Amino acid sequence: MANHSERADGERLLRPVQVQRLLGIAASTLWSYGKAGLLTPAQRTAGGHARYRESEVAAFRARLSAPAEVPAEVAA
Repeated sequence: MANHSERADGERLLRPVQVQRLLGIAASTLWSYGKAGLLTPAQRTAGGHARYRESEVAAFRARLSAPAEVPAEVAA
């Protein structure tokens, strides 16, 4: 079984199920985010399994929870 705290360049790598739990999303949603280029794996294991950088997932989560900016011309 793979180590749950794999590292790439000294950074913790997360398995897809860990990312799904952190973001509160389904596997299909994570797949869709990857297909759209919004959140892509940092690397793949020899078996082809995706691994995500913890910092990238945290940054993505912050963007999801950030309030949307409304353009001035719309707000007026």
